[in-house]
Amino acid sequence: MTDDRVRTRVCTEEGWLDFQDYFVRQGSAPTIREISYVGGSEAAANPDFVAALGDDNLDAVVICPSNPFLSIDPILSLPGIREALRKSSAPVVAVSPIIGGKAVKGPTAKIMAELRLPVTAAAVAQHYADILDVYVADEADADDVAEIGMPVSLTRTLMLTLEDREALARAVLAAAGRGF
Repeated sequence: MTDDRVRTRVCTEEGWLDFQDYFVRQGSAPTIREISYVGGSEAAANPDFVAALGDDNLDAVVICPSNPFLSIDPILSLPGIREALRKSSAPVVAVSPIIGGKAVKGPTAKIMAELRLPVTAAAVAQHYADILDVYVADEADADDVAEIGMPVSLTRTLMLTLEDREALARAVLAAAGRGF
């Protein structure tokens, strides 16, 4: 995303912690009150990344089912990235990391609850609302995402096998209008 230094820090009841300290040493145990991307607002996005987003030959931009706050927001914190995504001729598709009110892996649900956000697929869609063209959610969340104000594609998003991964990839590409 950048060659500059961007550090994810979390404010907890114990004070500010570097993400690695929070996640590894403390096992994501402290309650998060705030997240900061130190250096993000001053960092320059990698020019190849920005050029790729503006390339008319780009088929799709896929935001994988990762933690929005710890994995995706550091990228989105860089100046110009949200605007580049909005201007991209390629559809921007995000896959929900929440299924039935639970995170498949990691502290996503815990962090959402601690930040006083609903732990729902719809809440993640709203988090990305300004940059998305379509949202891919699990079939289990059909009612939750029914009226989020953007196109939604429902499929099975839990990836337990290679076949599951391939099926989700096909569904994401189809949602982007690039079905294979």
